[in-house]
Amino acid sequence: MNNFVTNKSFRSYLDLLLKIPMAMKITAALLFIFLFQANAEIAYSQSTRISLNLNNATVEQVLNAIEENSDFYFLYNSKLINVDRKVDVRAKEKSIESVLNEVFKNTNVQYKVEDKQIILSNKSATVQQQQKTISAVVMDPKLNEPIIGANVVIKGTTNGTITDMDGKFTLTISSPNDVILISYIGYIPLEIKASDIKDSKIFLKDDTQKLEEIVVVGYGTQKKLNLTGAVAAVSGEAMTKRPVVNPTTMLQGQVPGLRVNQGLGQPGGESVSIRVRGQGTFSSAGSDPLILINGVPGDLNNLDPSVIESVSVLKDAASASIYGARAANGVILVTTKQGSGDQKNRIAYHGNLGVHSPTKMFDIVTNSVEYMELANLAKTNSGLGDKYPQEEIDKYRNNVGSDQYPNFDWIDYMFNPALVQNHNLSLAGSSEKSTYNVALNYVNQDGTLRGYNYKKYNMTVDLTSQATSWMRVGTYIGLKYGDKMQTRQNQDVAFLSTLSQAPTYMPWLPDDGSGIVRWTNAAYDYESHNKNMPAIIATGTVKPNQDFDINGQIWTEITLAKGLSWYTKGAARLYSNKWKDWRGKPEPLYMFHTGIKKGELDKGGIGLSEGDERLFYTNLYSYLKYDFTTPGKDHSFSIMAGYSQENEKYQSLGAYRRDYPFELQTIDAGGTTGWSNSGSEREWALMSGFGRLNYNFKDRYLLEVNTRYDGSSRISEKGRWGIFPSFSLGWRLTEEEFVKKADLSWLSNAKLRGSWGQLGNQNIGFYPYQAMISSVSSYPFDKKNESLAYTQTAYANQDIKWETTTITDLGVDLQLFNRLSITFDWYKKATTDILRGSQVSYLLGLSAPTVNNGSLENQGVELALNWSDRIKEGPMKGLDYNVGFFFDRSRNKLTKFGDVEYSGYGILQEGLPYGEYYMLDCIGVFADQAEVAASPKQFTDNTQPGDLKYRDANGDGKINNDDRVVMSGRFPGFEYSINLGASWKGFDLTVLGQGVSDKKYYIDGWGVQPFRQGSAPTKEYLQGMWTPEKPNGAKHPKLYWDNLGGGKNTRTNSYFLRDASYFRLKNLTLGYSIPKQITDKAGMSRLRVYFSADNLLTLTNFEGLDPERGGDGRAAQYPQNRIVSFGLNVEF
Repeated sequence: MNNFVTNKSFRSYLDLLLKIPMAMKITAALLFIFLFQANAEIAYSQSTRISLNLNNATVEQVLNAIEENSDFYFLYNSKLINVDRKVDVRAKEKSIESVLNEVFKNTNVQYKVEDKQIILSNKSATVQQQQKTISAVVMDPKLNEPIIGANVVIKGTTNGTITDMDGKFTLTISSPNDVILISYIGYIPLEIKASDIKDSKIFLKDDTQKLEEIVVVGYGTQKKLNLTGAVAAVSGEAMTKRPVVNPTTMLQGQVPGLRVNQGLGQPGGESVSIRVRGQGTFSSAGSDPLILINGVPGDLNNLDPSVIESVSVLKDAASASIYGARAANGVILVTTKQGSGDQKNRIAYHGNLGVHSPTKMFDIVTNSVEYMELANLAKTNSGLGDKYPQEEIDKYRNNVGSDQYPNFDWIDYMFNPALVQNHNLSLAGSSEKSTYNVALNYVNQDGTLRGYNYKKYNMTVDLTSQATSWMRVGTYIGLKYGDKMQTRQNQDVAFLSTLSQAPTYMPWLPDDGSGIVRWTNAAYDYESHNKNMPAIIATGTVKPNQDFDINGQIWTEITLAKGLSWYTKGAARLYSNKWKDWRGKPEPLYMFHTGIKKGELDKGGIGLSEGDERLFYTNLYSYLKYDFTTPGKDHSFSIMAGYSQENEKYQSLGAYRRDYPFELQTIDAGGTTGWSNSGSEREWALMSGFGRLNYNFKDRYLLEVNTRYDGSSRISEKGRWGIFPSFSLGWRLTEEEFVKKADLSWLSNAKLRGSWGQLGNQNIGFYPYQAMISSVSSYPFDKKNESLAYTQTAYANQDIKWETTTITDLGVDLQLFNRLSITFDWYKKATTDILRGSQVSYLLGLSAPTVNNGSLENQGVELALNWSDRIKEGPMKGLDYNVGFFFDRSRNKLTKFGDVEYSGYGILQEGLPYGEYYMLDCIGVFADQAEVAASPKQFTDNTQPGDLKYRDANGDGKINNDDRVVMSGRFPGFEYSINLGASWKGFDLTVLGQGVSDKKYYIDGWGVQPFRQGSAPTKEYLQGMWTPEKPNGAKHPKLYWDNLGGGKNTRTNSYFLRDASYFRLKNLTLGYSIPKQITDKAGMSRLRVYFSADNLLTLTNFEGLDPERGGDGRAAQYPQNRIVSFGLNVEF
C-alpha cells in the first residue's frame, strides 16, 4: 500500500484515490487538474509572507494553519514524519522558509518548495534513496494512453509516489534490485525490477475480473459479459438523479423495451403503468411485470428510492423463465443497498425542495362578458333558450373587477404551484464480520390541485453477518407508511367540476359583514355547472387514505463444501390500506346575486363510509448451487436447483352510516337508519421447483438452461401444474483465437446470443374453474316470506389451463474502442391459450365460462448505444462525458380471437393490434350549405354548415357505421430516449430526453367540448372554430352548447383522436461538489449542491393537456407536473 499522504487538500484527494474503489481513471485526472493548475507559482513562494502565533501546537496544526492562510499545501509520508510533535511558532510577515526552519529545527525533517507544493521528507531516508533515480510513463496498452494516478512503490517499503497527469513518475531507489510495484484499479498489479525499467513506457494489463460488470439475475448474479439472455440494468444512482418521489417513474427512458407511463400528476396516485416489450395478453391476467424486491414480490412505488442499489429488467424467456408462472410479462429485480465492507461508519443526508406546477393547463375564457356572449351564441346554434339578458351582460361590462360582478378564474384558484419536500438520512458501515445499512425517508408533497397532499415515511434496514467461516446470515426490513389526502370525488371529477363553472360568480358570496361563509350555487338559475369544489374542500368533504407496507426478509447462506452452497430465504409482506369518505351533514347553497338559498352542496350523499383492506403474503424458497471448474480452467459449470412456496391472503371490511348529529368522524357516532356493511376474503397458493444449468467453455461458448415447475391453486387440478423451460446460447467472438490474432484492437468485446423459452401467467383471477355464487338478499322460497339466498352467477369450466407465452430472442453485444457499447435485440413474443370469457349468447342467463381461446403476438427490436470518453487536451482537459441513445419498436397483433368484437373506440379482430382504434374518419368541417348538399348523406342527421364531415370509406354514397375504418395509434410506433452526462472540476451535468412516436389518445368531454356542463370554451377552440365569417378551413365545429350539437358530431370519430407523440426534456440536473479541502475542514467527506428540473420542455402536437396520460377518455385529468428543485447531498 502506498503510504504517501498530503496535508489537508492533497492528502484528502490521495486518500480518496487509495481507499475508495474507482472504476474510471478520470476521477484521479480531475483531482490532479484541480491541484496542479499553475498560476504564477514560482513568484508565489517568494512573495508570500506568513504570520502565526501558536503555543504548544502540534506540527499538523501548524501545517493546517499555513494552508488556511495561504495557497500552500503539503506532501509528506505520514509514517516517516512525526506530525504529533508539539512546537511554539511566532512569525510575523515571515517567508515560508523561515517558518518551516523554525518548525523543523533540530529534527531530521527537510523540505522542498515546488511552486505551491511543499514536500516534507526524512533526511536519513533521503540519503539512502539518493543513490539513483528512475523514471517512466505508465500506459494503457489498448488505448495507448497514460494512466493517471497509478500507485508506484518500492515493494516492502513506504517509499512511493503516484503518476502525474502525463502518467509519469520519478522514484529514487537504493539498489537496482529493488522491486517496483505498480498498481491501479482495473489493471493487474505489475512487479518489475528497477534494473529492468529501461524503456520509458510501462504497460499495465487490463484486469478483466475487476472491470466486468456484475448483473443481478433470478436467484443470483452473473457477469454481464457472459449473459446469454436479454437483461438490462440501471443503477440506483442513475435513477435518483430525477427529483421525483415515485421510484417507478424514475425508470422512464432508462431501459430499451421498458415502457413506463405516468398517467397522472396526483400526489401518491400517479397511476404509473409498466410494460416490458408490449402488451402480453388480453385476459384479466393483465400485462404487468413481476416486481421483486431482493427476490420477494413487492410494490416498487412504496420503496425509498435512495436505498436502491440497482434494477435489472429480465426481458426474454432465458432470463425470466426461472420465475415460471409469474414471468410472462417480464421481471424487474430491485436490489437494495447493503453496508460497506471497509469497517467505516458513513452518515449521509440527501434532500431537496421542489416546486411543482402543471406542464400545461387549459387556456379558457375567464372574462364574464365574453363568456356570456359566447354562451348566448352557443345556445342560439343549439336552438336553446335561457340566454343571458343584455342588461345582465352590461352589468358585468360596467362593473369590471367588483365582487358583485367578477371575472373569476376557477382554474387559477384551484391550481397553484406546490412545494414538495424530500429528505433522506442514512447510516451505513461495517464491523469485522457484519455490515449494516439503515435509511429513513420523508416525503411531503402538496398537490397542484387544492385538496390533495401526500406524505410518505420509509424506514429500511439491511443487516448482513458472517456468523461463522461457513455461514452468512442477513435480514432486510422495509417499512412504508403513506398518508394521502384527496377530494372524495376522483381527481378527474374534481378537475371537470372546476372547469364546469362560469366566471360570473365566485365560490362564495361576497362578504356581507357577518363573517359567515355562504357557498354559491350559481349567478343565475339558468347557468349549468357541476360541483363547487372549493366549498367541498373547505367543508372537509375529503377522503383521507392511510396505507402501510411491511416487507420483512431473513436469509442464510451456508457453504457446504468447495463450490457448493445452500441459500434459504423466508419472507413475509403485510399491506394494509384504510380510507374514510366523510360527507357529514347537508350544506346549503345560495344564489350569488340574490343570496336566496337554493339547493345543497353536492357531496355525493351524506354520512361516513369507511374501509379497511389487508393483504398478507409469505414466501419461502431454498436452493443448492454448485460451481465447478475443470483443472485446466477450460470448462466451467454452475448448477442450481431449488424449491419455492408462496401464499397470499386478502381481506376487506367496509361500513357506512349516516345521520351524524355532530362532526365526529367515526362509524359508531352515526345513526342506524340505512346503515350497511360489507366484506370479502380470498387467498391463493403457488408451489414450485426450479433449476438452472450454466456451462462456459473458455469464456467463449456459453450455454444456459432454465426450468420451473409450477402448481397454482388458481387452476383446477386437471391443469394445475405447468413446466416452463428456456434455452439460451452465447458466442463471444473476441475470445476466438482467430479474432485475437487479427488486427482488431478496436474491438473490445463481441458476443452473439440467442434464446427460446416458455413462460406462464398465474394472474388469471381467483378460481375461475369453480361455479361462483352470489347472494340474493330477498327471495320468497315459500311465496310468502323473503329469505337470504344464493345463486350461481357463471358457468364453470374445469378444463382450463395455463396461458403460455413463448419468447424467441436474438441479440448482439458489442464494445468498440473501449468507449462505445452497442446492444441490439430482435424478439418475438407469442401468448397462446389466453384465458377469456367464452363468446356465447347472453340468452344463457349466466356469465360465460372461462376458456383457453386466443393468441396474441408482439414482435420488435431494441437498440442501446452508449459512448463514454474523456477529453485529454485543450481548455476542457479532464472532462468526462457519456452519450446514450435507446430505441425500441414493437408491433402487436391478435393472431387468434374468434368473432369480431367492438370495445369502446376499438375493434378486436384477428390480424389487427389488440383494441386498434375503429371509427368514422373525420375529414374536416362543412364550410357551407352547398358542400353539405354535394356530400353523401350522414346517417339521418340534420347536418349544417359548421358540422363535422365524414369520409365515405366504402364509397356507397352514404355515411353510416359501415364507413368506420381502422386507425393506428393504439400502441406507440416506437419509443426512444437520449441521455447525456458530463463531469469536470467538481461540476456534474446529466440530461435525459424521452420520446414516444405515433401514439394517439381518444379524448372528449370537458376541455374539448365547449360549454360541457357550462364549462368555458378554450381559446384554442375559439380560434379554430367555424363561423359564418370564416367558414373555410375550420379546425373545429361551430359553437354549440354542452354536447357539440349532439350525435351528429359526437359519435365516435377521428376528430376526437389526437396525436400524442412527443419528445420532452425529461430531466436536467446540474450539480457541484465542494472541493474536498473545504469539506474536510467542516468534517464532511462530501458536499454536493444541485439544481434539477423535470419536464422542462415538451415538443408535441397534442391538443389536450399533457400527451403522457393514463389512457383514452375525458380530456380533463390531473395534469403532469413540471418540477424545479434544489438539493443537497452531505456525507460524513
